[in-house]
Amino acid sequence: MKKFSSLSKTSEFSDVYKNAKKWHCECMVVLYLGTEFNKFAVVANKKVGCAVIRNRTKRVIRAAFADISDTLKNGIYVIIAKPGLNEIPFLQIKKNLKWSFKKLEALTK
Repeated sequence: MKKFSSLSKTSEFSDVYKNAKKWHCECMVVLYLGTEFNKFAVVANKKVGCAVIRNRTKRVIRAAFADISDTLKNGIYVIIAKPGLNEIPFLQIKKNLKWSFKKLEALTK
């Protein structure tokens, strides 16, 4: 698994939101900005659910991302969860995430 650091500054998020490639799927929005370093963030707002559901949603997305991270190009990745993601099975989430990366041309293989 590649090592991904987290996004922390508001300016980094703003840069990604303005300049990144975006792909919408049924359960999330994936943003990819090609750079020489690896960063990753998961965002879940209050529309997703209460704190317990938001945290579980973020854990599931991080687990799916970790399974796929070896095949990704260097860059900044931001994944925004949509409401209802907690009702979708893990394998479907992983499949949607991989398809999104393929459409964004972020896969190396």
